[in-house]
Amino acid sequence: MGSDRICTALRRLAARAATDIETSPSPRLSSKDRADLLEAAELIERAYPPLPSRATGGLRLVMNIDGASRGNPGPAGIGVMIRQEGGPPERELWKYIGEATNNVAEYEALLLALDEAGKLKAADVAILSDSELLVRQVEGRYRVKHPRLAELHSQARDLMKAFPSFHIEHIGRERNRQADALANRAIDEALAASGRDQGRT
Repeated sequence: MGSDRICTALRRLAARAATDIETSPSPRLSSKDRADLLEAAELIERAYPPLPSRATGGLRLVMNIDGASRGNPGPAGIGVMIRQEGGPPERELWKYIGEATNNVAEYEALLLALDEAGKLKAADVAILSDSELLVRQVEGRYRVKHPRLAELHSQARDLMKAFPSFHIEHIGRERNRQADALANRAIDEALAASGRDQGRT
């Protein structure tokens, strides 16, 4: 059940409680119970705001993103898996970004996804990430304190403005394995190439 449906159910129950309080000599719920129900609905809405309305036309993309760093900071890679809404994976992107932290890599993955969505002229973009920090900062629920992350955050916000509909969602790592594999593939390929180059000298 979505958060909007939960809130509706809570408010409906609160309304029934109000009627019960007025008409029954021994109501099952008190006025405080009703107030608690309404407060719970409000808290749920704050924690899980409803998804923005979908764009009525145009390309709809769902993009899994991930960033990986070995050493934090250390060799870092990013991965993006792209598909049209409801469809199978259509395109995979991976890129080595040099030495970086995990958080920087997560933002770089977001920027790569947004840039690609812009090239494809997507009307509706849904980003799925297993980085709670990234998602909550983009949503505006967490402050962005680190200067480098603040710079990347600003770039991402500018790119998001190009899409009529945009949504970002935090998911578990088990749902993001393909994007994680792409990010690590970028690191593996870069390190392997570096090893070959050193072997030639």
